[in-house]
Amino acid sequence: MLEKIIRKYYDEIFRYCYHHVESSALAEDLCQDTFVSFIEHYGRYRQEGRTRNYLYTIAKNKCIDHYKKQRPFIMEKVPEQEAGTCMEEEVVVKHMVMCLPEELREAIVLRYFQGLKYTDIGAILKISSSLAKYRVKKGLELLAEMEGGGHETKGH
Repeated sequence: MLEKIIRKYYDEIFRYCYHHVESSALAEDLCQDTFVSFIEHYGRYRQEGRTRNYLYTIAKNKCIDHYKKQRPFIMEKVPEQEAGTCMEEEVVVKHMVMCLPEELREAIVLRYFQGLKYTDIGAILKISSSLAKYRVKKGLELLAEMEGGGHETKGH
């Protein structure tokens, strides 16, 4: 059962972690830590909610823990190696998203990079789906401001 869950969600959780840390090796570590925590707490979990949402919640907490340890260095510049492998525009968008306040950034990443529904985003972030929708909308507004006027937000 656990092996099936890992196979089903591993790539998705890896992509989520990667959007936060922009490093394949670090994303791999965070993803593995997520599944280790899931396995350790699986006995207590037992279908209280959707498995996918539970994994995202664990991954989100792993990324937050990483941010707390690395706070001064988070996305101050776009990694050079990624600039060479991704379209420049995509790199700029990811950088702008990482500059959003945490609560807006999480909602945007879950909605647009992971393709989740507002109800799932709400469950993962422990907020209502209407608040999740609002955070996505507000995040998009701030991104438009950054793109249009080059303004930085306070939140990283």
